[in-house]
Amino acid sequence: MASFVGLDAGAFQPKAAALSELRLAKQGLDFRRRDLLEAQKRLRTTQRRLGEACEAFRAQRAGLQEELNLGSELGHSLASQQALLQKQLETLDHERLTVDVLKDEVRRMREEQHKMPVREGPPQARLVRPAEMS
Repeated sequence: MASFVGLDAGAFQPKAAALSELRLAKQGLDFRRRDLLEAQKRLRTTQRRLGEACEAFRAQRAGLQEELNLGSELGHSLASQQALLQKQLETLDHERLTVDVLKDEVRRMREEQHKMPVREGPPQARLVRPAEMS
């Protein structure tokens, strides 16, 4: 073993042990730093995926909301159309009833007209009832 003048080997022994512990601690910290960097990378990837999933969900929800709004508008439109159809049906029923009443009135008036005496001849001629003609 080589010996250095003025250096005591016993003085270096504690420093060497401390240096060895320091190197071991540095290796442990480096290993832990790499693990943390990998974990950070995985977290960022997960965060990006979650962000994309949230955006997809927001887009889907917005689409569903839009469909719901359109469905609501269609529902209101359908309800107003049904109300209009109901009103038209009521109007049509009223018109049919009016036509039936008018037909009955025309029939009644024609029957009454046929029962009336027919005026023929000069203006001074008297009216003859159908019962008097036989």
